[in-house]
Amino acid sequence: MNETEYKESSKLVENNSRFRRVFSMLVDHIIMTIVIVPPMIILMILTTNGILEIGNETFSMVFFFMMFIYINKDFLNAKSPAKRILGYQVINRKTEKPASELQCFVRNLTIAVAWPLEVIIGLISPERRIGDFLANTKVVVSEKEKFKTILTDLKNKTLKLNLIGILIIGVIYFYGLSLLIPNMN
Repeated sequence: MNETEYKESSKLVENNSRFRRVFSMLVDHIIMTIVIVPPMIILMILTTNGILEIGNETFSMVFFFMMFIYINKDFLNAKSPAKRILGYQVINRKTEKPASELQCFVRNLTIAVAWPLEVIIGLISPERRIGDFLANTKVVVSEKEKFKTILTDLKNKTLKLNLIGILIIGVIYFYGLSLLIPNMN
């Protein structure tokens, strides 16, 4: 892609909320894949070469822990990495305030089973996808932030009852998924 084509596609994404929203979803997916895939590859290499001995159950737990991180990408101030960079935030539809951690978790549960469908819904409805209907949330335009604000938000995070609830729901959810996926348990 030459520079002119890049500028034209950037303008299209910038001016069209549907494309911008789906672009945000794609950037999040790429960022989270970069966070999740390398540790999994390293784990598989270490296990295959006999350097690290772990069973299928342990490997499954690590895999589902990484997916848990993916699902909780909006956990800090209701903004995923891409939402920070591109200027979006998940908000509670009733209060118009940033969505709670539990709402962000619930809205992302559908990603593990229906990501392509979520993209299609994102093209049709940039503010709300399937998960937003479940969590009573929507995505709105917000201030753009630098990627490093994640570290600041992480330092300021305190343990809340929501986090404990999310952990319990996450364990049940991923355990249920592990029963559905052959050879994972």
